[in-house]
Amino acid sequence: MFKIAVCDDEILQRLDIINKLKSALENMDFVFEVEEFTSGEELLSCKSYFDIIFLDVKMHKLSGIDVAKKLRENKNNSKIIFITSFKEYVFQAFDVSAFHYLMKPVSKEKILKVTNKVLRSFNKEKNDDLYIVITKSRRAIKVLLNSIYFFEMQNRIVIIHTTNGSIEYYDKISNIEEKIPSSDFFRCHRSYIVNLKYVMKFDKSTITLDNNEKILLSQSRYDDFSKAFLIYLKKGQV
Repeated sequence: MFKIAVCDDEILQRLDIINKLKSALENMDFVFEVEEFTSGEELLSCKSYFDIIFLDVKMHKLSGIDVAKKLRENKNNSKIIFITSFKEYVFQAFDVSAFHYLMKPVSKEKILKVTNKVLRSFNKEKNDDLYIVITKSRRAIKVLLNSIYFFEMQNRIVIIHTTNGSIEYYDKISNIEEKIPSSDFFRCHRSYIVNLKYVMKFDKSTITLDNNEKILLSQSRYDDFSKAFLIYLKKGQV
């Protein structure tokens, strides 16, 4: 369950955000709970952890910026989304690692857009910990997926090209395909599986990675690769 906090000392503004938030998220495929707070002090005294905090900047006593500073001092890494009518606070928002900054009046569409962005960031953080386990010389080795540029097949030997160098071991490329997420990796050639994260450019026969390495792209897989790469790029858009 995702826990969401809305903190604003003006009741009408707070209820407006909550109603638009619930309306925007009601058809999304995850369970969420929204809790409201009438002041920064009330939020800080709450013992619950919130995945997302919608926080008004201009409040009595403690401002939203002050509340965010105290949260960060307490090692709280909630995604903070500031809501305000004052553009001059935007640079202070960066100082407390705010996730986003929404100007009033806030529409349902803006809330949906920023919430989708938060969810993608959660997925990315989750994916940063994903790995595969390979067996080499009777030893199990864990390889983080995000560190892999591409897999290369040479005869019966698989070479994993990573940000920390290469790893060689005996396996089948079909076994690798079963272990890795198809949304992030693509079999671009009979001998190569590429991590879409590192693709910089490509043409009809070659894929260039952001470390300037080049790998082969089969002509028969060009169209499918183009579609897969476009879908991957759209996942990261705001």
